Amino acid sequence: MAGGGFYTIAGRKVATHQLAIGGLVGYGLLIKALMPKQKDLKADPPIKASSDDEFKFIEKFIKEAEAEDAKAHH
Repeated sequence: MAGGGFYTIAGRKVATHQLAIGGLVGYGLLIKALMPKQKDLKADPPIKASSDDEFKFIEKFIKEAEAEDAKAHH
């Protein structure tokens, strides 16, 4: 194998493969930092109901739909 390439950065010799790995790691960390947190993804929008009965109906419907969805995925 050939000796490979080197760059001089801050007075030190750095191999090109180390620069490539460092760039990929930096890119991955940047993407991870910009991704929404897991708890942000699970936040449900508020239920806007005009009456207490409507609120209870919507809540019951959502629970039943989630139960069916969970059953279908298992």
